[in-house]
Amino acid sequence: MRYDCDVAVVGAGPAGSRTARNLARSGLRVKLLEEHRKIGVPSHCSGLISLRTLREAEIGEDAIIHRINGAFIHGPDGSQVGLDAGSTSAVAIDRVKWDETLCEQAQRDGADLLTARVLNVERTNGGVTLQTLTPNGRRTVTARMVVGADGGHSRVGRSLGLARPGERVYCLGIEARMSVPREDFVHVFVGRDLAPGWFGWIIPTGDGAVRVGIGCRVGNSHKPIDCYRSLASQFDGLFHDIEPIHYYGGTIPLQFAERSYADNVVLVGDAAGQVKPFSGGGIYTGLVGARHAATAVRRAFDKNDLSTKTLAPYEREWKREIGRELQRSRRLRHAGLSLSDAETDLVVNTLRNEGIQQIAARHGDIDYPSRVLTRVARSFPALTTLARISLRHPSATLNLLRAHLPWA
Repeated sequence: MRYDCDVAVVGAGPAGSRTARNLARSGLRVKLLEEHRKIGVPSHCSGLISLRTLREAEIGEDAIIHRINGAFIHGPDGSQVGLDAGSTSAVAIDRVKWDETLCEQAQRDGADLLTARVLNVERTNGGVTLQTLTPNGRRTVTARMVVGADGGHSRVGRSLGLARPGERVYCLGIEARMSVPREDFVHVFVGRDLAPGWFGWIIPTGDGAVRVGIGCRVGNSHKPIDCYRSLASQFDGLFHDIEPIHYYGGTIPLQFAERSYADNVVLVGDAAGQVKPFSGGGIYTGLVGARHAATAVRRAFDKNDLSTKTLAPYEREWKREIGRELQRSRRLRHAGLSLSDAETDLVVNTLRNEGIQQIAARHGDIDYPSRVLTRVARSFPALTTLARISLRHPSATLNLLRAHLPWA
């Protein structure tokens, strides 16, 4: 049978475009399917990444619009503590330009971009058939293999029997203008009632522009817009002059899919649950997943075997690189969620300790947050005990903090 392409990659976000580029570069015939007419639009991302992510993406600094050197952490009672890295610890990017650049890279290396929304995928004749809707009507695309890079609600995954990631949060984002105390510091807001299951944020993007956001656990009775209104009211001193420009939203998966591969298919990025549970960021992890996906798919084509067994190393390889960190981050998140607001306030106040400030400045890493938290725990063993106890007996943490953390 003559297929339209070797591999159909569904979704031209960072993970999909990078997978398509690597596969096309290796000599395979690749179609990159994206449902939106303009790449990167609409954006559903706060666009805060590490310098490591720039290197992984092989993108220069053209997409950077602002540099971040630290963070203000706000507790439920209104307390605030600043963590200053002393140098650039993260950068805000033009997310549309970022996505466009990655897609252009894929096309330059031979991927064929097709504007099409995938309606269904099924296995046929040893390959896959994709039913799509294009600007010119319905179109069938055939391929030997499909890569699902189409988000946490992946139609590719659902069509081919792969369960979607489990735990997720629903977030609201706002492009706005407002004054902030320091344009090189982000703001993070935590609290059980403020943002149930998640947190709020302000990310300055330069010249008075900001990205504001907040989220809550899917299935919770709260709605993100209500959480935002509560946040703006509680922290009126910060939000008094905010001028919203654009609202956006979406869900973020915080748990691996049960399996990210099967006969003739692999999932990558949000579709596979390759997302940092501690922050919800998925650009770096999606790029890592894309690198391993392309390697595994190329290997399967070399063997002329696109079976589940041959594709299985994909999941082992991406989990070997980032899986342990994602699991640790998820456990840390759950430990934090088990705290009461009073306990959260005391933990926020512990960040004033000079020793913790130095560790955070030296080892802070938004891609690998467990590293700095592990170092803090080693230096301050009471915090490790706190995390363990909080998961089983949240009320006991208050006394533990007072007994063992004299600065709290």
